[in-house]
Parts: sequence; C-alpha cells; structure tokens
Amino acid sequence: MFLSKLRSLLTLLEFKGAIRAVVTWPKFSLASFIIISRLKRAGVSPRTVIDLGANVGQFAVATANLFEGAKIFSVEPDPRTAEVLKKNLRAIKQATIFVVAVGDSVGEAEFYVNKDTQVSSLLKLGSDRMRDFPQSTVDEKITVPVTTLDILFQGQNIEKPILVKIDVQGFEDRVIRGGKDFLKLAEWVLMEVSFADLYEGERDFITLIELMDEQGFRFIRPLNYHTSPITGQIIEMDALFWREPIRR
Repeated sequence: MFLSKLRSLLTLLEFKGAIRAVVTWPKFSLASFIIISRLKRAGVSPRTVIDLGANVGQFAVATANLFEGAKIFSVEPDPRTAEVLKKNLRAIKQATIFVVAVGDSVGEAEFYVNKDTQVSSLLKLGSDRMRDFPQSTVDEKITVPVTTLDILFQGQNIEKPILVKIDVQGFEDRVIRGGKDFLKLAEWVLMEVSFADLYEGERDFITLIELMDEQGFRFIRPLNYHTSPITGQIIEMDALFWREPIRR
C-alpha cells in the first residue's frame, strides 16, 4: 500500500499541473490525467471527445481541463452513477450526457451494477476478476436501454477531429460493430483492452486489433495499464488507435 501511494505521488510530480488538478478539479483521476497528458504529448488534439463508459466523470473532467475547448459527449448506462456524473460536470458547459448503454443492437439489457461502479458491466464477471478483486461484487441487476454508436450520434453536429474513448468493461467489440459508420468520422480511438478473464464473453486484444483494422485503425501504443494485485501481471491496457489516412 505504501509503495503504491509513493508511486502515485512520484507520478503526480512527473506531470506539470497535476498537484493543482488534485486540489481544484471536481473529480480527479490520476489514470485519466496521465492518459490525456500522454495523448497530448503524442499530438492528439480533438475538438470532440466521445466518452463511452463515463462513470462519474473522471475522464470527462480531465478532458475539459486538458483538451481546452473540446466538446464532450459522456455516455453512462447506470442512472444512479449518471446522477453523480451530472454533478461533477455541471460546471462544464461543453459537456452533454446520455444515460444509455452502447452496443451492437437497440433495445434493453441487464446491467450488472458492481460495488465498484467503475467495473459495472453488461457482462457477468469473469474468473480472473473475481479472483483478483474479491471486493468487486455485483450488488444488483438493473435493466438499461441499449443503443448503437451509429444511432446515438445520428444527426448530431460533431466537430472534427474526434477522439472516441471506449471503456465499457468487456463490451468493446459490440461497440465497434454498432459504430462502423460513426467510427469512419473519428481520427483516434482510446480503448481499454484486456489480457485476462475479467468478463464472460469479453474479446481478447488480438480480436479487437482485427476489428479495429477492419475499420481502418492501427494500434499505436499503450497509454496506461493495470496489474493484478495477486500475480502482478498486466491484465488491462489503455490502447491508442489511429486512423491511417486513405492513400489515393
């Protein structure tokens, strides 16, 4: 625990403005701060950010403060979590919130609300998640509306360039399949990918790379990662994909 806190402190000191952000932002996430700081260093500068799996606004708050002037669309399926999201984003005028899940079909689905809402999902917990994080248990199941990325943003005035962040706890492949038209508009995709059995039915990294390749995106680099507290192995990674220009 001490070493973990020490590493977090050293990381904060590595990035200019991090300490001020901890004190002044309505919701601070070290992971989101690091990811967006690294995105900026990589030359990513979106005018619109689509935040799929917004939770309570960790990524959206960092986006508003670090990608100055970017319009934010935050999407969160859990209505109670969305209420906290709205409070954290109330001072961010360029933010729009949708309370809906995103997948590859339209309708309703069971949503597993976890004790740790950051890992709530449309999928059941996998064996590695239950082993490595026994405190992350499902509190209840609720029914949520589901739509696709293509339908959700149909007719919306979206300014380019666009960054799509997909952090939907194992449902990433469904989001891609339901967003083929919209993803054609995007220049970058930031996606959480797994190397462990965290959710039942979750697709592996290789499958997601293949799906993204079909959409014209190439994996560029990792931006952050999470390790198992049991084995120490990397179990998740925040991966940056970039759409290569069409050669004529």
